[in-house]
Amino acid sequence: MISAKDPDDLVGTADTVEALLRQWVDHINRSREGCTPRPEWFAYVGELALEETVTWFGMGSGGYSHEDLPTGLSKAPVYAGFYWCREDGKPPVARASIVVVPLADAARIRAADWGDGYDGYEPAPLEGYAVLCSNPFDPKRAGEEGAEAHLRNAKSIIAAGDREGRQANYAEIVTDPDRGGNALFFPVLGEERGGYEAVEPDETVVCLAFIDYDSY
Repeated sequence: MISAKDPDDLVGTADTVEALLRQWVDHINRSREGCTPRPEWFAYVGELALEETVTWFGMGSGGYSHEDLPTGLSKAPVYAGFYWCREDGKPPVARASIVVVPLADAARIRAADWGDGYDGYEPAPLEGYAVLCSNPFDPKRAGEEGAEAHLRNAKSIIAAGDREGRQANYAEIVTDPDRGGNALFFPVLGEERGGYEAVEPDETVVCLAFIDYDSY
């Protein structure tokens, strides 16, 4: 459950945030039934620094960038839905199946048109991780300063979380100290990545949802 102490400036109370996240899960599962593991719990995982676009990386063949964000926002809260992955003889580990970034209040998000934001393009995964970030960071771009070091650091943090049985297991890495830029790394199990947008009539994106799933 989401703590009442979590930020609610954009979407209202903790109960409102929880209801909104459940709505996203229901919306996604209607179009991808059985593909995305249903989260057992949600957690606030921090804030994402915004820089024109938000990108969800599969760590393999690239990512997809979402634009037309509301003006005036420099950061946004991030929530993730986790579930326990249980393998025979091993302690359970938390894995993420959905990540949600609300960019406006709950009323605007619910009134928006919720749709697939990728138009059939889905970045392929690599090494069991997915990354949420804003420009200019690209975790796999050739020549990106510190990209491999950031990935190694994130893997180490997540591995430690697995050993500790951490419920909200992810890693936040500061990628641009000068502007406060950051990237959020999540451990995932599915074969594919997908993304959804809540879009207003003027094409303003008021909420983003990212998933990890298996294609059947």
